[in-house]
Parts: sequence; C-alpha cells; structure tokens
Amino acid sequence: YVTLFDLNRSGRTMGKSSKDRRDIYYRLAKEEGWRARSAFKLLQLDQEFGLLDPAKVKRVVDLCAAPGSWSQVLVSRLNPTGAEGPDARRT
Repeated sequence: YVTLFDLNRSGRTMGKSSKDRRDIYYRLAKEEGWRARSAFKLLQLDQEFGLLDPAKVKRVVDLCAAPGSWSQVLVSRLNPTGAEGPDARRT
C-alpha cells in the first residue's frame, strides 16, 4: 500500500514505479488473458457458491463497464463456444 509519505507533490509514488508494486493477481491475470485481476474474485465466488451454473443461469446483465474482466468470466463459464448475440445459447 502507499502512504502519504510515499507521494511526491505530483501525486506519484517515489522510488519504485507502480508497475513494480502490482501484486501476484495482476500478473497472473495478464498471463492468463484476463483483462483485470477482478476476474479472480468472480471465479472464487463461483467456485464457493456455484453462481455460474449454466444449467441454472439463463441470462446475465453485467452492469460494470471497464475493464470487462467479469464479462470475460461470464462468457467463459456460460458460453464456452464464444458465440454472441441473443441466439448464442439456442441450439
């Protein structure tokens, strides 16, 4: 974390760049192709509570805008074929 004493007058941290301070989940998300580390939180919630069971979930609305990692997780769990549009899940 960054303390008040780590900031210079421009608001930037002194010393190491912010890239060096990013945690393991940031790096892991980039390696696995997720747009943001928040994808791991949704994956964790799904694993713990079974939220994204394709047999139970028919429609999902993602009200978040950027960076879209939750949308990525939703597509990977609910629509593994990657098809888009209203007819994506119909066979």
